Amino acid sequence: MATKNIAITEQAYELLVRNKLPGRSFSEVIREHFTKKKLTDYAGLWADVPEKAWKELELNVAEARKGLSESLKKRISALK
Repeated sequence: MATKNIAITEQAYELLVRNKLPGRSFSEVIREHFTKKKLTDYAGLWADVPEKAWKELELNVAEARKGLSESLKKRISALK
């Protein structure tokens, strides 16, 4: 595979470093970020989540939605 040298800012380099997992290359980080994914690429990703963890996640999402709804109602009331 051919390679190219590029110059990037320190800030851009730090972003790459933060997104790079051990054993992965910077090229992989860039390809993953810029490759368009299809919805089907994500099918089954959570298939192995234990039932207890799934229920906890559902509860956390429900609580977050409730809090957002209450906050939104207050903001709308303030506009009236």
